[in-house]
Amino acid sequence: MRESYDETLDALRRRFEQLRAAVAQFEPDLDERALQAAWDSDDPSERNRADGVLANFEKTYMLSMDLVALSVKIAGRLGAVEGSGLSPLEVLRTRDVLSQKAEMALERQHEVRNTSQHIYVELSIAEMRGAVLEQLEMAPRTIRDVVAWMESLEEGEPSADRHPSG
Repeated sequence: MRESYDETLDALRRRFEQLRAAVAQFEPDLDERALQAAWDSDDPSERNRADGVLANFEKTYMLSMDLVALSVKIAGRLGAVEGSGLSPLEVLRTRDVLSQKAEMALERQHEVRNTSQHIYVELSIAEMRGAVLEQLEMAPRTIRDVVAWMESLEEGEPSADRHPSG
């Protein structure tokens, strides 16, 4: 399971780099008008630029949630957490590994990702843009906090107080 965790962490790093590169095509700050124009364009290469932002956002979200789930499973095997009926995200929040802001950001990303997957035509550029910008801000901190928690568990400090950085 640790190998899956490490592979997920590496895939997440690589996907986040791709997200940054996709967003950089719409500078400054993921310009909403430029993104909307690409999204609505009749030119497939323009639509692919916009789709690159969405695809990398979705994959970054999914890999982030995989990292969260794997970290809680590993912690369970190490005896640091017990089955509580909580979701992995709730486990990390109640243990102060993740801040409330990080939890809320991941929940919003979940909503946007689900809309893009299930009701694509209802996904607004403004919603997507907001979720992407929030992901760009919060993902590095979230990853860092999960990794620090895992390192503390491996050092034999499962009850160490954690103070999330965001």
